[in-house]
Amino acid sequence: MIFSHTVAALSALIRAVQYAGVLRISKAERVRYVKKSIRLALCYAGFGVPWNVMEAWKAGEAAFLSCAYDVVTDWRHYDKKARSAFERILTDLSQLELRELALTLYDKDSNNQLSEDGLERGAVALRFILKTMGCEKQREATWGDLNDLGQLLQIVDDVLDYEDDAAAGDQNCLRTVNRDVYLGQLLEGLSNERTHKLFGRARSVLVLAIAHARKKGTKLLAKTSEDRESEFPRNYSI
Repeated sequence: MIFSHTVAALSALIRAVQYAGVLRISKAERVRYVKKSIRLALCYAGFGVPWNVMEAWKAGEAAFLSCAYDVVTDWRHYDKKARSAFERILTDLSQLELRELALTLYDKDSNNQLSEDGLERGAVALRFILKTMGCEKQREATWGDLNDLGQLLQIVDDVLDYEDDAAAGDQNCLRTVNRDVYLGQLLEGLSNERTHKLFGRARSVLVLAIAHARKKGTKLLAKTSEDRESEFPRNYSI
């Protein structure tokens, strides 16, 4: 996986540098922006076939586009100029189908219309990534329902970003009443066995990220149980 990781990271870095001006990335944001692009590229490389240069390169491009999406939504808070910049980038790098997919997601996101407590974002994102990599049909034939898998991967992202999202007031499925349900879905749907079945047994960044989310999710569920147990005596004694 080292080869795929390297190619994807290089691709994301090149695009990040190329479009930093378009996205109006400030000096204070540069390190965070580049790190985010590369980190996503390392994860997305895990969706590809090892030693497939084109898939790895396109994984990096998809990672940059995901980073750009986060910039115009989470960082710029749906500013009109930022949206125009994102449309310009999509026009340069993506086909019409992908542009429509990304902008439809943007519109739903900006109007708080994403379903499943925001997990729809993950379903759309996974299809966007795989379409960009040119392997959507091949992966769906192997992995099964991409919408379900995309939502599970969004839960992974929400678990890893839980504290930051809570502090910023951003949407996160763990900030809803269905928190424990989603954590249970993560632990079952992306168990160690199923994760390796989907993404291989190589210690890719993607597999390690899922493992970390699974470990954190287990702790969060345990804490919920402890909190409920500590509340019961107080309620019982009333």
